[in-house]
Amino acid sequence: MGKLVVPEVAGAEFTAPVVVTQTSEPPIVTGTIDLVIGSVTVRLDAATPAARVAELVIALRVCA
Repeated sequence: MGKLVVPEVAGAEFTAPVVVTQTSEPPIVTGTIDLVIGSVTVRLDAATPAARVAELVIALRVCA
């Protein structure tokens, strides 16, 4: 394996890297998505997966 080579710079000091792990909380999603096609309105939770929204749009377009 290769080695990291840092050029010598007068007066520069280097320290060892530090790894910090952070816990990632899933975002809190609020609100709704309204699909309106013709006289049909479907209200979905904003956390509805995009794939499901796409499936519903296709289904509603077929029915319209």
